[in-house]
Amino acid sequence: MKKVFEKLNDFNQIIIDKIHSKTKPLIESFKKWYANSKLQKGIKFLKIDRFVCYLIDIHFFRRILLLVVIPLIIYLYSQYLCNGKFIFEKPRMKFNFMLIYIVIAMLYCIIGKVRTAVLASMIVSFSIGLINHFLTAFRGTPLVPWDIFSLNVALRVLPTFKFTLNKNLLSGIVLFLFGVFIFKKLRFQSFKSSKLKFFTRLLMLFIISTFFFKFYTTDMISRFELDENWDPKEEYHNNGLFASLFKQSKNLVISQPDGYDINSITDLSKTVIPYDTSTIEKKDSKTLPNIIVIMNESWADLSVVGNYSYSYDSLGYYKSLSKNIIKGNLHVSVFGATTPNSEWEFLTSNSMAFVPKRTVPYQQYVLRNSYSLASILKSLGYNTSAIHSYYPQGYNRNLAYPRLGFNSFYHINTLHNLEYIREYPSDLSTFKNIIEIYENKKPEEKMFNFTLTMQNHGSYTDEAFQNTVIAENNMYPKLNQYLSLVKLTDESLKYLIDYFERQDEHTIIVMFGDHQPYLEDEFYDKLLSQKYPDITSMEAVEKKYITPYFIWANYDIDVNKYKTPDISANYLASLILDVADIEKTPYLTFLDELRKEIPIITGNGYVDKNYKYHNFSETNEYSKLIDNYHYLQFNNMFDNSSKIVEMFELPPEYLPNYTPPTEENNEEKNEESTSTENIDANTINETIENINP
Repeated sequence: MKKVFEKLNDFNQIIIDKIHSKTKPLIESFKKWYANSKLQKGIKFLKIDRFVCYLIDIHFFRRILLLVVIPLIIYLYSQYLCNGKFIFEKPRMKFNFMLIYIVIAMLYCIIGKVRTAVLASMIVSFSIGLINHFLTAFRGTPLVPWDIFSLNVALRVLPTFKFTLNKNLLSGIVLFLFGVFIFKKLRFQSFKSSKLKFFTRLLMLFIISTFFFKFYTTDMISRFELDENWDPKEEYHNNGLFASLFKQSKNLVISQPDGYDINSITDLSKTVIPYDTSTIEKKDSKTLPNIIVIMNESWADLSVVGNYSYSYDSLGYYKSLSKNIIKGNLHVSVFGATTPNSEWEFLTSNSMAFVPKRTVPYQQYVLRNSYSLASILKSLGYNTSAIHSYYPQGYNRNLAYPRLGFNSFYHINTLHNLEYIREYPSDLSTFKNIIEIYENKKPEEKMFNFTLTMQNHGSYTDEAFQNTVIAENNMYPKLNQYLSLVKLTDESLKYLIDYFERQDEHTIIVMFGDHQPYLEDEFYDKLLSQKYPDITSMEAVEKKYITPYFIWANYDIDVNKYKTPDISANYLASLILDVADIEKTPYLTFLDELRKEIPIITGNGYVDKNYKYHNFSETNEYSKLIDNYHYLQFNNMFDNSSKIVEMFELPPEYLPNYTPPTEENNEEKNEESTSTENIDANTINETIENINP
């Protein structure tokens, strides 16, 4: 390795020497011509001779060379580290280079030295590129600006990541070192004039401020024709690292959707809010079932992507369940990581379609009490609890869960007798804690529990773990380990179902996967290519955003009535309430009607009732329905001054403590009202008499 660096150093020195040997004679000859020309007298007369001398100085050309070569190298190693193209559409390339110069200019404004600013920009850009490379390798999705909020989660799962040096990473490192060598050889003097330095920095600051103002307040980004893709890796590949990151940063700003009008939203709400509440019949709370929902980490049926061979069916028990069970495909907004987005969509019935792409609502938007499935059931008298068999601070769950309506939150520090598989608590020991909560509840109390597991979390590279499933002729080590873990989940599920089958209390158990696992890219490509000539098409990519779900009951339910083969996460809570025969909010009633036309809607796009795939940029017969959903979600999440509360809460007539008004109560209220009116009238008359004696 030392010899390689020495050769690189020698090669760089040759390049620098050649550049100097070519430019120095030109500069010297220009200086001689300039000294004897009439141009010199004119310049002296205008008193700009010092500036011209600076321009024709060799140090100036070295600065120019530095500001041309280094940004090019930054661009190249950044593209390697995001597996991006090197030559693509001119507007996109222009945008990437523009952003590189903006970063250098920002650092120059802060530091005040060109060389230091360039070096700092190299270090910053290379660090960002490395983080992006490792994140993509670990979870299957690239870096986004708000990943900084998930640093604590990343540090905890980092030990499970197995480092590998591939071609892109090696090329990126070599290019970075090449840039450092060139930087070391291009030496020049700093500005001697403090005034010139001040005005240069002032000019840079003005340019940067103008750029950011236009970028974040106008549609300037549309000029660069950036790609929109369901697959985030493909989007970074087509747009470049810098362009993609800045595009995502623009999504940090939530703005009121076009066409949003509170009067129109109020009219829309009237179509689903029951104003005639006289026919509402409050159900006996004793008849309500217990509800247990498990969002199982990376639980997926990979056969939805394509066919593959295996030595043992990891989902054998799940597939064997046939009595009082509803099964189907759940479409989610994330792949390989970002678990909280799936749980947020499920619990709140909101959609990632209407928040910036790849944001994490728990960290950015659940800042106050929010409506959710937990808050609905809590208002009906349920004891609501959440379990996450890992650290409570992850993705701000310790703050988000109380705001979503959970009475209690059990986590790795408070759960009992956890057993570990690899570095994570097992599903079986987590399920035993669910049973413990059930057994410790009061006899008449109804239980809603939402549990997140950790057993199947990536990465799947633990060499100490013994695989029990071998797939695809042992070609994909991560796949083998993943399927072996899912087999353990299947066995744990049997334990849980067997227990509740023996219980007399009506209980519903729901389980779904938060996202598919990030395994070998070659495995996914192979499966997708079985059916799709273009594996980057919307239809192909969506296959990687499907997990199984089921709703099982230990009592008889009408399976045919509620059978739903394909559904997205935002609709699932409403379906559970249907099966449980529990009242729903007007918001959920609206979503029931929307589901008839658009059964699948995720952060990537939507699928209509004819199973045709659409981007949100399309204008079609479904656009108005999509807009209405967007308006109601915005009203729910952000429009606190004009929030239509009745839309997101159960009518009070449904609630356990509600007492319907009687005729006697009405008469008493009328008498009180009449008495108050008389008192007010007498008081007014007395006041008038006092004023006019």
